[in-house]
Amino acid sequence: MRKNISTLKLPHYKSTAGCAAVRIPVPKEVLLPVSPMNSHSATAAEPVVQVGDHVRVGQLIAKEKDRGSSDIHASISGTVKAIEPCAQGGRKSIAIRIESDGKMEKYPDLPIPQPTNLDEFLECVRLSGTVGLGGAAYPVWAKLSAAQKNHIGTVLINGAECEPFITSDHRAMLECGDLVKKGVELLKQFLGSEEFIFGIEKNKPDAIEAMKKLFADDPAVKVLELSSVYPQGAKQVLLYNATGKVVKKGERLASLGVIIINVSSLIKMAEYFVTGMPMVERIITVDGSAVKEPKNLIVPIGVSVRDIVEACGGLKEEPGKILFGGAMMGKTQESLDAHILKATNAVVIMNQKDAAQTEPSPCIHCGRCVAVCPLGLNPTAFDRAMQVEDEEKRAEILTKEQVKVCMECGCCSYVCPSHRPLAANNNAAIGFIRSWERAHKEGGK
Repeated sequence: MRKNISTLKLPHYKSTAGCAAVRIPVPKEVLLPVSPMNSHSATAAEPVVQVGDHVRVGQLIAKEKDRGSSDIHASISGTVKAIEPCAQGGRKSIAIRIESDGKMEKYPDLPIPQPTNLDEFLECVRLSGTVGLGGAAYPVWAKLSAAQKNHIGTVLINGAECEPFITSDHRAMLECGDLVKKGVELLKQFLGSEEFIFGIEKNKPDAIEAMKKLFADDPAVKVLELSSVYPQGAKQVLLYNATGKVVKKGERLASLGVIIINVSSLIKMAEYFVTGMPMVERIITVDGSAVKEPKNLIVPIGVSVRDIVEACGGLKEEPGKILFGGAMMGKTQESLDAHILKATNAVVIMNQKDAAQTEPSPCIHCGRCVAVCPLGLNPTAFDRAMQVEDEEKRAEILTKEQVKVCMECGCCSYVCPSHRPLAANNNAAIGFIRSWERAHKEGGK
């Protein structure tokens, strides 16, 4: 990654920054995928309930299998109506459908965790089902387990929230200060970290002030005011701007004595140690030109976008695009019947005018995409490689150009004067190279 990191000045569209999160009415049902659709990042969890079972809030319904998986818990009380295939955001999964009994009864056997050492602490975090809530959905326990081999001297707490529209982390910092503090205390105790740095963009002055006040008497905690630029919250960018360090290709942050945790992930982790309740709900932002009343909402995992829209007064215009996440890195959803996943931090619904795409034209070789890439990559090289018919040659080019380093921030598409779908092409190229590598590994080549 280049040390002089390029960034973009984007419109913020943070109209919900002053909207306290409100809980939605109990939905009639939820649908909880057990495969990696941002419920977690890799392997599918195994259902441990059957159709007809009565479940209560916080009850385990699918058990994780490995480091890339996470436990799934019932987010409402009611009856398991189906364990069925589902498709969402271009991905397929098995999902558990729960029909609500309207009671939201909590599962009675939810003890308060009392770990005494690092291994016990990590196992408790694992049981909480908490994943990275900034978008990656990687299980938090797996990230924290780096402390078993490396001393984690510095914890970067990501409160940048640089994407347009999204304010869920912002509200979490303002409304869940006690849990933020508890999370820091837990990491101090079990990771032995000496330094905690909150990275928060300057467009959140109230959150900055709240965190400074919360940790005023703690010299181990620093609140860093970051420029309001995109992609300030990206791992590599935040690391450099907060510590001056650069993570090299193939190098893990933990080898530098650093980990990064999203502030909402920290809160959810801490909540489990306070209440015993695993991750069954989260704060999300609902905004966009088609939404009648943009809000921040507290929603059960698995609730439908349709139910969320209803809690926002409905739509004022016909939707042209539905995104999980922000306008830059959000994932397109097919309809209002999509269901909220663990890592869904926002639902942005654009009207047809704002969703309209300009027809792309040939590349004019201006170099803007290269100049703006925070990692110094060449998106046009990826584009050319994907036109190569010989898959061996295509893979060779993409590997040489380090396509897997791309964090899919979308900066290249944003600045392209020819309106070329560079970010989408990058995503396709990453998907190709991963499939190609997997096939060659399985084939013993």
